[in-house]
Amino acid sequence: MDTSRLARKRSSRRRGGWLAGIRIILMLTVLVAIVRSNRKQILDRIRIFNKHYTNPRVLKIAARRNSPYAVLHHVGRHSGNEYTTPVVADFAQKLESFVIPLPYGSNTDWCRNVMAAGRCTLIKDQVAYTLVAPTIIDAAAVLPELPAPVQRTLRALGLQKFMQIRIEASREVERPVASGVANK
Repeated sequence: MDTSRLARKRSSRRRGGWLAGIRIILMLTVLVAIVRSNRKQILDRIRIFNKHYTNPRVLKIAARRNSPYAVLHHVGRHSGNEYTTPVVADFAQKLESFVIPLPYGSNTDWCRNVMAAGRCTLIKDQVAYTLVAPTIIDAAAVLPELPAPVQRTLRALGLQKFMQIRIEASREVERPVASGVANK
């Protein structure tokens, strides 16, 4: 009797796990469809939601060892305020640069700030990189230089533009994220 009750309990947990997995897959499918559709109005709403809700939470885990997220420190082009923004950044060895996908295009605040300043600091895997000479490049130039799993993900999302930014200097950091204002 106890065994059958335990089996039912485990079975219902598995079903709950499957349902949660299906929900996540459906949400990701919808998100990919939205990003690939490149509808500006929908992308802007997602960007604003991420700026105010998701980014502050992601900053708590970004830049740690083995985190997929890095933290970008940049200065506002008009205000002069310092901002921190979580980004996904990968080092492209042949390009000798970091590349950052631009899912919302090059018109985001952080991208325009970095382009205007010509420099920023990126913290990834507890290493702070001073980055200079940002340029916007097409996916065709970047994707072949990235690891296969990253290529597949970025292709599935239909990303077309990336920021390429060269390393000027680097140093290790103890605490990956300093306090700052999240901005995307």
